[in-house]
Amino acid sequence: MAEKDKKEDVKEAKSAAGGNNKLLLVVIVLLVLVLAAVGGLAAYVFLSNKSAAGADASHATAEHAPEKKEKKEGPPVFEKLEPFVVNLSGGSSMLQIELQAELYDEAAKNNMKAYLPKIRSALILLLSAKTEEELQSADGKIKLKAQIKKIINESMDAGEEEPVENVLFTSFIIQLQ
Repeated sequence: MAEKDKKEDVKEAKSAAGGNNKLLLVVIVLLVLVLAAVGGLAAYVFLSNKSAAGADASHATAEHAPEKKEKKEGPPVFEKLEPFVVNLSGGSSMLQIELQAELYDEAAKNNMKAYLPKIRSALILLLSAKTEEELQSADGKIKLKAQIKKIINESMDAGEEEPVENVLFTSFIIQLQ
């Protein structure tokens, strides 16, 4: 009878261990499914926000940024402006400046020629408002180039386009009177 009791105890231990193994297997499977669901949800939310933010950003830049044309092949197109001689503000100095505009293409060059009186008038107003101190430094000249570019593009009624890509000084003389 002792042998029968031992065999029954072993069977009960095996059946109890088998039940525990099944329970452990079920818990592991459920844990894997929960982790997969959470990971999938996180990926969905992350990718949805990223694509929505990208769409908003591209939509915003499309509204506010001018469309860039493809860079044309060949040498750049330049248009030389007649020299400017103006009295500078706040003193007895004169500025003599010669510049050239780097344009996007020949059509922009022809358009610029049509607007030259308007461009010259706006540039004379800008240059005569400057002081000698503003124009002495390299930073002052760089700021002036940016202002001239903006004024020329605005004078040409270019809207969002920028037919003038750059402004180059070919002569820059400040003379005390």
